[in-house]
Amino acid sequence: MSDDPTIHRLGAWLATRLPQARDLTLIDVVEPAQGFSSKTILFTARWSTESRAQTRDLVVRIQRETACPLLADVFHQSRTMQAVASASDTRVPRLFLAEEDPRVIGAPFFLMDRVDGRVPPDYPSYHARGWFADELSPIQRETAWWNGVREMAKLHRIDWQHFPFLAPDSGAAPTARFYLEHFIGRWYRWAAQGRHFPLIEAAWRHLIEHAPPAAPGGLVWNDARIGNTMFARDLSVAALLDFEVATLGPAEIDLAWWLYAEDLFSLPFGLRRSAGIPLRDEAIGGFERLYGRPMPQFDYYEAIAALKHAVISIRDYRNGKVVERPEALPNFATERLADHLNRHGVRWEQG
Repeated sequence: MSDDPTIHRLGAWLATRLPQARDLTLIDVVEPAQGFSSKTILFTARWSTESRAQTRDLVVRIQRETACPLLADVFHQSRTMQAVASASDTRVPRLFLAEEDPRVIGAPFFLMDRVDGRVPPDYPSYHARGWFADELSPIQRETAWWNGVREMAKLHRIDWQHFPFLAPDSGAAPTARFYLEHFIGRWYRWAAQGRHFPLIEAAWRHLIEHAPPAAPGGLVWNDARIGNTMFARDLSVAALLDFEVATLGPAEIDLAWWLYAEDLFSLPFGLRRSAGIPLRDEAIGGFERLYGRPMPQFDYYEAIAALKHAVISIRDYRNGKVVERPEALPNFATERLADHLNRHGVRWEQG
């Protein structure tokens, strides 16, 4: 058993939830370097019953008390994952147990089964090094990328009414305006803490005022990117991860963020996009074929992606973790926002 007191308390709690287990111990405890909105610990639970020895590979997600987007609630994530699993065959980790009482280990938490697979790393960027950059051919990267999009499309096919805890009061299907007002607007007010960021506010108003005709609305993963996708060795998707701030809106919000993230984890680092990952026009054409409808306002949703990134950049969510993050990241978002406003008749100069 690890010397970490959290692990000791977790082990004692788990023993009470598995009353037939004897000599329960938690081994192979690892806390990943990445992951900012909740504390994540991987471990193996080992115990014996009257008939045989048993093991179970698990992940615990623990609520943070420090800054994280919209003070993300771990149970928001678990409710979303449960709803996804009950309504579709989308690959998400299987939930195991949960505890809302913070006295058990110091904060609420839930347990889920650990999935066997690999995730392209954020830092250092998967465009630079790591298994995705070093071991895969361009064709294999393209295969993995589109496998991720196809798995994400399963999320977007789920009727939005399967998520009543996210649903709009109006009872109508969620629109881009709903997303901007009920998610981005709330997040901005929480993050800004009374401060004003004129470009963000101007872009937010402009996007609300010029929302396109309603696209089909449903679940928005809200951190849809290849860095939150776990792949099996054959490059099929083993699991989609991290639903801490899932909400509702058009599928294009996730698709635009998926594409935006490719630039985000390459250009500010001075990197070229990895060979095999589709460029913008090719990607949008592929999205349209996969979803079976045109997406003529994709530029609008790319602006929403830049707006979301700009809001994220207001506060530091690293929670003490050290990452190789370039200083150009915040400017990357605001430059794209200013460019969008200028191209749509709202004169704006980056100061």
